[in-house]
Amino acid sequence: MVKVREQDIATLSLGLQQGKFTSVELTTAYLERMAFFSTPPFNVNAVVLVNPDALAEAEILDGERQHGHVRGPLHGIPILVKDNIDVAGLPTTAGALVLTNNVATQDAELIQKLREAGAIILGKTNLSEFAHFKSDIEPSGFSVVGGQTINAIFPDLTPSGSSSGSGVAASLSLAAVTIGTETNGSILAPAQANSVVGLKPTVGAWPVVGILPLAHSQDAPGPIGRTVADVATVWQALGGATTASVSDVTVLQPDETDVLAQHVVNQMMANLTSFTFKRYDAVLPPSDEAAEYQRLLFEFKHDLDEYLWERGRNQSLTDIIAYNNADLATRAPFGQNLLLAAEATTGDLSSPVYQDADRRARNYATTSLEKLLTASDVVVGADFRLVDFAAVAGYPSISIPFGQFGDVTFGGLASIICSCPAT
Repeated sequence: MVKVREQDIATLSLGLQQGKFTSVELTTAYLERMAFFSTPPFNVNAVVLVNPDALAEAEILDGERQHGHVRGPLHGIPILVKDNIDVAGLPTTAGALVLTNNVATQDAELIQKLREAGAIILGKTNLSEFAHFKSDIEPSGFSVVGGQTINAIFPDLTPSGSSSGSGVAASLSLAAVTIGTETNGSILAPAQANSVVGLKPTVGAWPVVGILPLAHSQDAPGPIGRTVADVATVWQALGGATTASVSDVTVLQPDETDVLAQHVVNQMMANLTSFTFKRYDAVLPPSDEAAEYQRLLFEFKHDLDEYLWERGRNQSLTDIIAYNNADLATRAPFGQNLLLAAEATTGDLSSPVYQDADRRARNYATTSLEKLLTASDVVVGADFRLVDFAAVAGYPSISIPFGQFGDVTFGGLASIICSCPAT
């Protein structure tokens, strides 16, 4: 049995390189672990679909390795992807019953790149339905297709979302790394809630073709992993690195961090109130939530209808709402007020209403962040407020856990916002 629990990509890649195990054996180990956490009493509802071709893909990659062809650090490494990303031959449901027959005829561009890098697609993870844009009272991690995803660390707490299954799967080592998507906090929040690392790249840095959209101005896919190095490896494998290799990055070893981490926590507790209310609010103005919300409503209607049309489906947002209305108790148990609000717009991106909302949203977020970034390359936030600004501006952000003390898990500094154009 291959040990996969809490193993990083570098260790797994080295094991494959040294012949300690094959990609078929590695994939089998992950499939068995996924099965364990998909049955009572341990069912966390993180995975909604297993790729039936995963072992066949692993066998092909083993053959390439045997013949001296290794594509890179992801060669033969199993990953899971969120169920709003097209994988050829598998349905892309976004958690909605109406889309259970939405079988992708080709891979999303992101999946193509992952396959070219040698990754094995294990399956798909659950999500907050329609990327948490169906109902504002629907719990994070719930979809009609996948049920309620359970937090990997504290079952009574939210798994957060919308990339809930990806965050839980990464935390429980159901894959070496997972892929989520974010519009506003949907990678960072589940990463923080499940004490893993989540990276939301700059909007546009990773391709979104073949991903069921929420809003093109803010949508971004990104990796969720157990370590910064794992997330960086995926980023680098997809062509995101421009300078130093992941292997050039130095990190503190665990025995070096114990005392340091305790000191950081002590100082944080002592200064948290002062930091939050004096330094933080003195810099950032109130967010223009109304403008962002209006922009999301217009773009969701426009982008979803376009996605469905491009796939030859005789459906629109109007049809999805009507389908749900036929059996609300089953198809929309928490209602669909966000779908209805989006439907109430024209979806016309040339309309003055949309143009004004888009301008206001971009201006407040970009201007606010640029004021912070003129003196710094990175801004570290104590809570999720900075996430909103980064999301609306399209800036990159990352959530990094920094330890567990007793029964309390410190999830992460949820907004580390980089000023570079793409990261």
